[in-house]
Amino acid sequence: MHRFLRLALLAVAVAIAALAVTACGGSSSSSGTAGVADGTDDRIPAGAPFIDQDKLQFVPQALRVKVGETVYFKNSETALHTVNVDGKNVSGNMKKNDVFTWVFQQPGSYKITCDYHPQMKATITVDPA
Repeated sequence: MHRFLRLALLAVAVAIAALAVTACGGSSSSSGTAGVADGTDDRIPAGAPFIDQDKLQFVPQALRVKVGETVYFKNSETALHTVNVDGKNVSGNMKKNDVFTWVFQQPGSYKITCDYHPQMKATITVDPA
């Protein structure tokens, strides 16, 4: 009887572990050079400045652009995200596969954060045109 109980408990533990890995897993839709769109999403021009929201991170965490360039943000995971520029939510809620664009009009260094995930941080440095 004890052997059967141990086997049953082991099977339950394995099933729970498998569910936990599946629930926490993420998928990355970005490839290629960090910070540059690779053309796999037709809403984002290849070579455009790009930040992916994936695995509860901004990828890349540092990006350099010129004044007037459009920066593309994409949520590649099921978690809800926002794009905050220096503490101000400029994107609203972004669901999986949403794309948001922002054009920086002034040179400077801007902090990018997410309302829901305080560990998500990036910096965009904007150089004069």
